[in-house]
Amino acid sequence: MVQIVVFSFAGIMGKLDEYSTCPGFREDYMQKLQIFVFKLQDSFKLALLRNPSHQADMVPEDQVGPGVALSPPLVSSDAYSALELWESRFRGKMRLFWWQLLSWRQGRQRPETMGFSKSDSITQDLVWRIEEILAGRILSEQRLAGLLRQEGFWPSDISRALDRAVDGGQITQLPGFIKAPWGQHVCSRCQGEYVEKAPCLRCGKGDCLRCVTCSSMGEHRACSTLLALQHTQRMEPLERIKPQLKLDYDLTFAQQQASKELLQFWQDGQGKALVWAACGAGKTEVTFALIQRALSAGGQVLFAIPRQDIVREMTERLQAAFPSVTVASHYGGQPWFAPGKLVVATTHQVLHFYRRFSLAILDEVDAFPYQGNEMLRFGIQRALLPQGKLVEMTATPNVRREYKRVITIPARYHGFPLPEPELVVSKLQPWGAMEANDLPHQLVDNLQGAQGPWLVFAPTIAACSRLRSLLSQALERPVGLCHSKVEHRAAVIKQFRDGDLDIMVTTSVLERGVTFPGVGVIVLYADHAVFNVSALVQIAGRVGRTAKAPRGTVLFLASRLSASMKQARQLIQELNREARERGLLTSEETP
Repeated sequence: MVQIVVFSFAGIMGKLDEYSTCPGFREDYMQKLQIFVFKLQDSFKLALLRNPSHQADMVPEDQVGPGVALSPPLVSSDAYSALELWESRFRGKMRLFWWQLLSWRQGRQRPETMGFSKSDSITQDLVWRIEEILAGRILSEQRLAGLLRQEGFWPSDISRALDRAVDGGQITQLPGFIKAPWGQHVCSRCQGEYVEKAPCLRCGKGDCLRCVTCSSMGEHRACSTLLALQHTQRMEPLERIKPQLKLDYDLTFAQQQASKELLQFWQDGQGKALVWAACGAGKTEVTFALIQRALSAGGQVLFAIPRQDIVREMTERLQAAFPSVTVASHYGGQPWFAPGKLVVATTHQVLHFYRRFSLAILDEVDAFPYQGNEMLRFGIQRALLPQGKLVEMTATPNVRREYKRVITIPARYHGFPLPEPELVVSKLQPWGAMEANDLPHQLVDNLQGAQGPWLVFAPTIAACSRLRSLLSQALERPVGLCHSKVEHRAAVIKQFRDGDLDIMVTTSVLERGVTFPGVGVIVLYADHAVFNVSALVQIAGRVGRTAKAPRGTVLFLASRLSASMKQARQLIQELNREARERGLLTSEETP
């Protein structure tokens, strides 16, 4: 539990000597915060300071008398809880009583070390450097101080500059945790409520709160202090900053329509749009004109993607499309301060940004880990400027009514309809008990006379391994295996791509981001919970992606028809209907 410091009359009288000073900064010491109150002409001002000597920088012009210490040095979350209590006291009817009592006590026992002069204040250069680093970011004080130390700044100067910048409203300071009205502790970094108590080496407490929700981003404690600064969008003449957009190919008619709708969405000032695109329809390219428009207006753009490997690929694509723009890549293991007006990042890295982007594009919004993750949704919203625009892209929209504008790209570039899944109900033995002669004939018949490559999807690693063994026996030929535990997975995929293997049993690791020309897919145990609507649509989307092989077979095999199987087919059929109505199926009218 975060301890809220409540002072009784006797406690205040007995402990003010202890509160009037705090230890200086040591590199291995957790910076604590101490509450001070200053009397102005008509009111009171309360402030949190890292060192009492910084009072000289906080003295308002209309201050009456010296500041008074209200607390001992406290860890961040405790300091903010105590500050809330003291603020309520100095807003209440007894505020003059509190001031006179505290002033009398401190004046009677004031230590000599409290006499500080503003002539000791640090240069403004360090405050400006802090603003430069923080612009559009939210960082822990430890991370910021570590960078400044590497640049040669002294700890005492860093501490003083932070107090000055916070007091002047130049940067925002947040405690590690805040206490919600219902008593729950909420992490200031991710808004998570899953916390645990554990000993802390930094503050020395045995029960310091630790956020479990965002622990993958590095440890975040109740004693942590967060510092943030909103990015200031600088407007420059259009001809000086308009980036060149370079594409080596033409957009399809459907892509051109979607691109124009996104530009209209920007012009209309709507906050949130959905791009619903068929798998392989080229949804990424339709955002390029919108990115150019946002950059031309002096803004910064975020392109967020769930997977790290796609971040690297997307960085290269965007750099090729915008050769005059610095594209920054943010994912685990990369420098967090990489500069760039166009940022490509994994969804987890978005938690490091603060009111920075005028436009955010979130790809594969239906995919893990973003889907259903409130922490990442919060991170995306906080990364946007207050009037920033959000574009989400998916092949499987869950809720369409929450968007101001829904833009569809229902057809692929080659003009053929999307292959529609065939739903087959067949009694399947549990994979642990299945033998070769138990394999459904629909599976064996399709694979027996295979002329092209086939992907057979199974719900678990154990199921994959068993089915691979059984298919090798039944078909009397090699069958590939691909899942997250397979060593040299890239080499196995290359064998399949090169034609050395024509059948691959796989988990959902190959449901997205891969193209195998002429491939057919069979999903076994398609009614399993792991095969939700999104996964099934993506798996079906592996088929018919190229102009040389625009058709193919998609088979969902299960012991029963699940709701996800039916909804996945309905979504694909809906896109095909819209594509026909809009005249986008230029190569063939029927599947």
